[in-house]
Amino acid sequence: MESKDKQTETKKPSRKYAFQWRAYVSLFLLLAGVLLAFSGVVLYVAPSGRIAKTIEWRPLWLDKGQWETLHTALGFVALFFGYLHVRYNWRPILSYLRRKLGDALRLRKELVMATLTTLLLVIGSVYDLPPVKQMMDLGESFNDFWECWGENQGYFVVGEEGVHPEDKTADETSGGAITEPSSTTNTSSSSRGYGRLTVTDLAKDEGIPVETAIERLAGYDVKAEPDDNMLTLSGRTGYTPGELAAIVRGEDPNDYGE
Repeated sequence: MESKDKQTETKKPSRKYAFQWRAYVSLFLLLAGVLLAFSGVVLYVAPSGRIAKTIEWRPLWLDKGQWETLHTALGFVALFFGYLHVRYNWRPILSYLRRKLGDALRLRKELVMATLTTLLLVIGSVYDLPPVKQMMDLGESFNDFWECWGENQGYFVVGEEGVHPEDKTADETSGGAITEPSSTTNTSSSSRGYGRLTVTDLAKDEGIPVETAIERLAGYDVKAEPDDNMLTLSGRTGYTPGELAAIVRGEDPNDYGE
């Protein structure tokens, strides 16, 4: 009899595992919250875009643009999952809020202090007042730190907007906007800013094979890959982005800007 009972127990069909959407949403929000906090810290201590590209700043093998994309994507998706979380749990949430609202009304002093703290942070953010100002100043100091670090590592840190100071001129007719010097052979590259172009982009604009562009750069001891931009190469070599573009065109970089 015992053996028959064991056989019937083993023959019982196992229950199929049902995917738990509520648990999935909650777990995703937990993981997204951790990643949002971490990427927020990374972006807080990150250098400006021009310095990040020049010194090839890539924590955990991701550049600044990739960290910004990750942070933004997680934020938007987390908003949607937050809506799903409320939808799946609206009754427990309402019950919880009713209980906590009653507790908050009894904690009047604490409620007033929490409200005032929130208002102070909002006003401080809008009008750049302490302690928000000190918080933002600390973030700016990280930019100076990375710039000094890059220079100590042998990088040539270039100017703002991806354009070397020697490459840019002020166009008074456009309200002081920064533009590249005019070139007799190309206008599309100069209008975009050489620092933003990769070797592949520049070679395409100039109508030459990317292999030719790399060979010409190698002739001036500039080791380049197709995906390297002019700003990164400028940081490695000391040539301005405009001089590198002149090399790609087959010109003497010393004649650039004359």
